[in-house]
Amino acid sequence: MTQRHYPGATIGIIGSSLTSALLAQEAGRLGYRVASLVQDQQNPIQQFASFQMVVEVYSDAILIEFAKRVDLVYVEVGILSNRDFQLLADHTNLSLSEDLIAITTDRLIEKVYLDSTKSLVAPFSMVTSLEDIKEAVEYIGYPCILKSGQRHLPGAHDHIILYNEEDLEHAQGKVDYGTCVLEAWIPVEKKVSLTVVRNERGDMLCYPPFELIDKGDIIGIQVRYPARVESFVEEEINRLGQLIAESLSLIGSLTLEFFITSAGVIYINHASIGLSEAAVFTIGAMSISHFEACMRALVGLPLPELSPISEAAVSIPIEQLNFANVMIQQMARTDWGFVFVNKPSSTANHLDGQVIITGDSLSSCDRQIEVTELYKPD
Repeated sequence: MTQRHYPGATIGIIGSSLTSALLAQEAGRLGYRVASLVQDQQNPIQQFASFQMVVEVYSDAILIEFAKRVDLVYVEVGILSNRDFQLLADHTNLSLSEDLIAITTDRLIEKVYLDSTKSLVAPFSMVTSLEDIKEAVEYIGYPCILKSGQRHLPGAHDHIILYNEEDLEHAQGKVDYGTCVLEAWIPVEKKVSLTVVRNERGDMLCYPPFELIDKGDIIGIQVRYPARVESFVEEEINRLGQLIAESLSLIGSLTLEFFITSAGVIYINHASIGLSEAAVFTIGAMSISHFEACMRALVGLPLPELSPISEAAVSIPIEQLNFANVMIQQMARTDWGFVFVNKPSSTANHLDGQVIITGDSLSSCDRQIEVTELYKPD
């Protein structure tokens, strides 16, 4: 059952990613204590936590112990199973309905739900064997993508692309490990991310669509605003985001990733409860960051008005950048956003985070990136 939590309450965060660290930082700024449950001794969240439990596995006993010590739990996507979430819900406030839990843990349920809302998703099929894959390929066709059905399983983020029948041998290990989802390959012109935040009062913030551009291993993924899409595409994306958030009685945040084809056809690639790496972009680019909005929604605080701070912005992970040049700009600028989190490490650079370059247009942002020589030399 959803509850309101006043400052001074303890927020439990399970996971140790950059986004969890930034959520913990925001929780502290709003006056909440943070408890952390992680599997890695070296993690960026510990600096923001009142106490931290480091464990080898998220066993039933550990989850119950942690749940009893906190007032509310936030869990990174892809860590726990549906059963684990239900166990936590028996001992603390989870702010997630059963539908949300199912969608965030099971890709097949996610696809079926999105399909039921009359949203367009790539043709898909549940498969448990090579024979299932061969049968599904007859109507899905090649190329296609094989994904683990359960997000918490090892290797669940390592998808297999099948180009022809010769690639089937690579799929054997994945289907042997558990039920999978086979999806058709969609020729994509653009990838667009949309985040909706909603609290238990029904207040809702709908962030503008952000474009995700993968520039390869050396340059990495950029998050860019505004997304270069037609107005009718943006209107439909916003409509779908608000519709799905309302239908799920969302408490917290929901991020939808859309595939846009050259003909303007809109597919929902996936729905994710919680925070994504793209959320970092909102720090320095929007009047309220995704992290503050998500935390306010989780504890029952009101959501303020949302507006862009600049006409355009581009966000880049600092691991892709020349660290010395980033530090030069950080010491000289007040118009860019700099998101830094200390991460214990034996390397010289102990920081994780992103740089958000702002300007009056995307071309202006690109020129600034080039002039300041932010990227590492080839």
